[in-house]
Amino acid sequence: MSARIRVIVCAAAVALGAWPSIATAQAPDRKPKLVVLLMVDQMRGDYVDRFQSQWTGGLHRLVAEGAWFRDVNYPYFNTVTCAGHATVGTGSLPSTHGMIMNDWWDRSRRAEVACTEDSTVTPISYGRSVSGPGDSAAHLRISTLSDELRAQSSPGGHVIGFSLKARAAITLAGHRPDAVAWFDDSGAFVTSTAFSQAPLPAVGDFIHRHPVEGDFGKVWDRSLPREKYLYEDTAVGVMPPKGMTPAFPHALNGGGSAMPDRLFYDEWQSSPYADEYLAQMALDVAQTLRLGQGTATDMMAIGFSTLDKVGHDYGPNSHEIQDVLVRLDRTLSNLFAGLDRLVGSGNYTVALTADHGVPPTPERSIAQGLSAGRVSTTDMGRAVDTALQRSLGQGKYVAKMLNNELYLEAGVFDRMRRNSMAVAAVKSALLAMPGVVNVFMRDEIASGQFADDSVARRIARGYDAERSGDIVVVLAPYWIEGNNATSHGSPYGFDTHVPLFLMGKGIVPGEYLMPASPADVAPTLAFMAGVTLPRSQGRVLVEALTHATAVARTTN
Repeated sequence: MSARIRVIVCAAAVALGAWPSIATAQAPDRKPKLVVLLMVDQMRGDYVDRFQSQWTGGLHRLVAEGAWFRDVNYPYFNTVTCAGHATVGTGSLPSTHGMIMNDWWDRSRRAEVACTEDSTVTPISYGRSVSGPGDSAAHLRISTLSDELRAQSSPGGHVIGFSLKARAAITLAGHRPDAVAWFDDSGAFVTSTAFSQAPLPAVGDFIHRHPVEGDFGKVWDRSLPREKYLYEDTAVGVMPPKGMTPAFPHALNGGGSAMPDRLFYDEWQSSPYADEYLAQMALDVAQTLRLGQGTATDMMAIGFSTLDKVGHDYGPNSHEIQDVLVRLDRTLSNLFAGLDRLVGSGNYTVALTADHGVPPTPERSIAQGLSAGRVSTTDMGRAVDTALQRSLGQGKYVAKMLNNELYLEAGVFDRMRRNSMAVAAVKSALLAMPGVVNVFMRDEIASGQFADDSVARRIARGYDAERSGDIVVVLAPYWIEGNNATSHGSPYGFDTHVPLFLMGKGIVPGEYLMPASPADVAPTLAFMAGVTLPRSQGRVLVEALTHATAVARTTN
């Protein structure tokens, strides 16, 4: 039958009312009134399998009612807080968003710079006076999900973000939030003139009614019976910070004076009371600002930092880590119950993930028969200086070493690469150090010629020519740099593998085994909210979204 005849036959069928039923796709209403973005700093992906029997509240609800992605990894090398939060907040990788590490060496200023540090703005305190430079999103090279929710919606969505760390709160809340605050070590929540010219009343009112000092004198002890906890007590390799004991209980009484002091504020940040406070503050401010009550999708972001602080000191096999999660489980239960009342249980979507994991303490790994240890960055810098002095003559060649990256003095790298013996000497000196397994030069990373070297590809995804080092040192698994009980920042599974949960409106509960990345969170939430991210490198997790349903429509 010719096309013309088919058209005539179809027209006749319509005229005679004989057109059959047509199945049309009715798009589901996935758009949430509120997206709730939760980051649990240093939460390993396997903590869920290992510890979920201890949970009965909010974490349990995510497992039971949410979409649980099991195979989730960061695809880059420097698995640290600022890089992870910015990746989740933007849906892009560090080589694109620019937040490559917590700190980097500013070659033009010859100074170490924190990723959110901004000398052009000043702190605004919700308590005692705070000095020094302020913080902003100025170093973030692209917009965040939160920025796009405000920019593309009419009226714009409202955004709030809170954490103990500026680099967590800001990279989630973006450039223009309605409210953003973090905790200064001196003992006050702060924001900066980048976001407001005065304290926000909604935040200030909560802090006035609930002073952190109300937790002074409390004792943090196990929440469950002792036999419910796994592993040894005291944890192997523990290095408790000043004011904290090697094992439970932990008294939050500072230096022993009658009033809260600087040490108390350090102790408080390393206790579950800080996580509880952040969740209560976020919910209270959300109620005051009426988040989730308008036509646009609003956003609440919380960076829970305590697990990271405790993990660095006690390690991932400690009773302390388990109890932080037990209490976070209860904290999230209260948060979700509050959101059910504020927005309605079917009207908001939660995403929970982490910025990185963490390896066991070297002492524990050694006890298990693994090769492990600590590497001194000072020794690395000294080894490179010595090697270059032999090749290029006397002088100081290393400007700074941060994490696993060495920054050379101006002009040194160009001199070195013109001298193949100098390059070989540097690599040889570093590879001779215990725990070092590979060394990459800046030009090697820039070339992109990595063959099947997965670690090199990870380095490239987190490398920024302006901000990254001239030499990148790769340590063996279970080897760390620094003086904490343990640390992170490697390309290995214990650092890259994190949990990822989606729950609520538009989400199909279940266990999902396909590979995913934390960079997928922002694109997924953006898709659900109906906004577009300009430089997304993640994917929409369509397998966990409600799909269109076929609706029969008959014309006669």
